[in-house]
Amino acid sequence: MKHPGFMTEDLDLKEIRRYLGRDCGLVLFEKTDSTNQQALSKARKGQALPLACFAEQQTQGRGRRGKVWISPPHSSIYLSLAWRFKVPVNELGGLSLAIGVAVVRVLKAIGLEQAGLKWPNDVLVGGRKIAGILIETTQNTAAATTAIIGIGLNFKMPQAASQLPDQPWTDVFSCLGEASSAERNRVAGLLLKECMCICERFVQFRDELMVEYRQYDICLQQPVNIYLDEARSLQGTVTGFEANGAIRIEVDGEEQLFNSADISLRKINHADH
Repeated sequence: MKHPGFMTEDLDLKEIRRYLGRDCGLVLFEKTDSTNQQALSKARKGQALPLACFAEQQTQGRGRRGKVWISPPHSSIYLSLAWRFKVPVNELGGLSLAIGVAVVRVLKAIGLEQAGLKWPNDVLVGGRKIAGILIETTQNTAAATTAIIGIGLNFKMPQAASQLPDQPWTDVFSCLGEASSAERNRVAGLLLKECMCICERFVQFRDELMVEYRQYDICLQQPVNIYLDEARSLQGTVTGFEANGAIRIEVDGEEQLFNSADISLRKINHADH
């Protein structure tokens, strides 16, 4: 079924499963609070993993650092993948960067060659945000960690949403147009497949994934504003990343390390000078 004004198909788990090539539990909510919350709850209750939760609409979609993820119905892909890693949580640094690689791979596969990444969890096309990533963990032990990998990908957003996000955004439909063959179920299936591939390879091949991340990063060697909190900010130039996901920024001639829990980052455009 397609929806007037959106022209997007309903998500269909049977269609999504066609793209996976491996076992994964699938759940689809017509409307829920948050796919991350649902995946967390099901993982804690002992549901078999991997498990992917999709939703047509979220009422309490979550973004990084407590922000809200705008989640209108039948207009995006809201996906949370619960995955059990056989390492302690402190060895999962950089996972959000690696998942960013998965999202960019999918966007490039459907024709969005300009897709790029902004540390630590934003995916942009033409300087506008098209997707975000939120990773949470649960059931952490010395030997294993369950990660909940949340992705929101704007597919065809209603015009009424244009005033809501705190930064410029775009969606798949706007970038590819009416002639696009990017069906929502295909994109959802490819996205889940690529995320599972990254999860399978992450522990062993993290360094390779970080190299690929650098190819897509739009801030590398670029000037940025660093927001420590509402009152304090710095300016610097991004020089690289650590394997644990921390970012290296040269500030006043000295390199400093920052992690994603402590700062927000904005690229400085020439028009901002």
